Amino acid sequence: MKIGFIGTGHMGVSLAMAMQGEGIELLLNNRHKEKAEVLQRKIRGSRVVDLRECLLESDILFLGVKPIDMDPLLREIGDSISSKPLVSMAAGISIEDISRRVPNRIIRIMPNTPVAIGMGVTLICFGEGFLESEKETFKELLRKTGDVYEVEEASLNPISVLTGSAPAYLDYFLDSLIKAAKEAGLKEEEATEYALKMARGSVELAIRSGKSPLELGKEVCSPGGSTIEGVNVLLDSDIQGIVKKAYRATLDKNKKMV
Repeated sequence: MKIGFIGTGHMGVSLAMAMQGEGIELLLNNRHKEKAEVLQRKIRGSRVVDLRECLLESDILFLGVKPIDMDPLLREIGDSISSKPLVSMAAGISIEDISRRVPNRIIRIMPNTPVAIGMGVTLICFGEGFLESEKETFKELLRKTGDVYEVEEASLNPISVLTGSAPAYLDYFLDSLIKAAKEAGLKEEEATEYALKMARGSVELAIRSGKSPLELGKEVCSPGGSTIEGVNVLLDSDIQGIVKKAYRATLDKNKKMV
């Protein structure tokens, strides 16, 4: 199978890294050729190609361009490759928006960056014209990147804030935690290792135990203990309100990115 990537930004790179393997040839295209060449050196079975070659040779095309660049790209594609499915990763641009510009069958996905190591979450919405067998084949391809969920397009934005944007919230929280530990005398390298191992174990515990994060958090907080002192600072700072505001800001921006 030949899979084309038009645009090799962070998400395109992450998906391509995960999809490499036997029976897969990746065709990489970027308006800045040197960026595609950097990726090509990292991925076995990949080639850097011009846009025309990517359009004509690919069995399926991933459109990894920014939302602002989607319309010019779709005008260039036109109806020349109408038999090939197009996969959009652009926030705020619906399947209907794309279908008005090209006759192709459309798949819309929202992956997150952990797909690069096969531990991602990818949301999928299918446009019209796909057989159930075709849907399953595509989902199986993406399972190389992690967990895959087919969702209704109306739910895509609120879910993708959790799966696609919230990793950045977590990263900033961990960075703040690491900096606090540094101020207490730890070296940055060890503080980083401890924080990341803590986060990995805590998430895995929540998954395996079946308990909610709040339940697990309360189990750590002994009455009159040191942990509850820190948790009370977070609650007094309205951590829930802050997170809700961040979630809402991301969701509202997604709706305006057309």
